[in-house]
Amino acid sequence: MVDKTLFIRKHARDVILVQVYVDDIIFGSSNNSMCEEFVATMQGGFEMSMMGELTYFLGLQAKQLMHGHF
Repeated sequence: MVDKTLFIRKHARDVILVQVYVDDIIFGSSNNSMCEEFVATMQGGFEMSMMGELTYFLGLQAKQLMHGHF
């Protein structure tokens, strides 16, 4: 409720998180099909390019490992 740019959708035991900042969006999910559905929905209404795995966002380096994200 505090961050108006973070959107969370839960379905059963899965969750998708979408963070919007100006014209950048990062998202991730515990279920790959939820990510694919989100991409299809967004590309249906907006011009959107997929940049691949997150490595930098807002000047911060992001590293994805098996044990978490840093």
